[in-house]
Amino acid sequence: MTRIYWIAAAALAATACGADPAPDTPPLPVTVVQVGGRSDDRVANRYSGAVKADESVDLAFRVSGIVDAITQIRGADGRLRPIQDGDLVRKGQVLARLRQVEYRDQVADADATLRQARADYERASQLYENRSISKAEYDAAYARYTAGQARRSQAATSMGDATLRAPIDGVILRRTVEVGSLAGPAVPAFGIADLRVVKVVFGVPDVVVARLKLGQTLPILAEALPGARLEGRITRISASADPGSRVFEVEAALPNPAGRLKVGMLATLHLGNETENAGVFVPLAAVVRPAGDTAGYAVYVVADSSTARASLRRVQLGELSGNRIAVREGLRLGEQVLVRGATIVADGQAVIILH
Repeated sequence: MTRIYWIAAAALAATACGADPAPDTPPLPVTVVQVGGRSDDRVANRYSGAVKADESVDLAFRVSGIVDAITQIRGADGRLRPIQDGDLVRKGQVLARLRQVEYRDQVADADATLRQARADYERASQLYENRSISKAEYDAAYARYTAGQARRSQAATSMGDATLRAPIDGVILRRTVEVGSLAGPAVPAFGIADLRVVKVVFGVPDVVVARLKLGQTLPILAEALPGARLEGRITRISASADPGSRVFEVEAALPNPAGRLKVGMLATLHLGNETENAGVFVPLAAVVRPAGDTAGYAVYVVADSSTARASLRRVQLGELSGNRIAVREGLRLGEQVLVRGATIVADGQAVIILH
């Protein structure tokens, strides 16, 4: 859908030249289509999107080290195995640990330093009360004590950071570490997502986004769940169009208590046409802008013959339906409009219809 609309936007931006061609201009090879009506458009508008997690997080160790252990669970075959993609985890559950020896040594060293600093500070406090040492000596002993406390706290924090825990209830999307591998802050070790609610992000054109509003419920079909009709609720509508495709992102939330919808699955949003008298339909590629008109649209009508002339016809457009758009005024059923060559032909130019 995105690619089709981008191509259509490029076609709509093209400016049709209004000048008559020179008499010796050779006929331009073109292709045409016959104008169709709503009978050809009985299928509701469809917009494809991808299922995403409502909440996801990448987890990395805050310190560097060698992975010493990955939490194990019993697999479907009854054997113990490391947790992996698709496994459920609970908030606070340990996922993996780095080798602890270095961090335990750091804590033990910091403890010894802190004990010495505390003893020196207590002795300095007594001496200072008896006026046996100066204020500078007392302050130095206190500074060494507070520095020891900070070092002990940092060592304990580093040791805690060597253990990776799940921050949310969810399912593991990926695991990138193995026992014995080097891990650290630069590379995520796990990806976890909460899939109890998922969201589907669609790209829709401006003529459709104007009909949507936050909180609106929409029918959604998932290709991986044939026959299952889901109901999504719009939770976000982009305030601006993508500069490349010119479509607006619309996000719909879907309850997923059974976990049947997985991240990356394809889903389709179905929107019916609200206007019964939408007119006749032409391909988006047939629509151009007349010369000097920044608001209006037109198509080229071509007679049904092997050699004919393209005639510029101003039209009023209606609602988009897939890769076609309704023409409310300016065309009749059965007329032929130019498609290939519409952006380069001139009004009145001779054309050859390719079959």
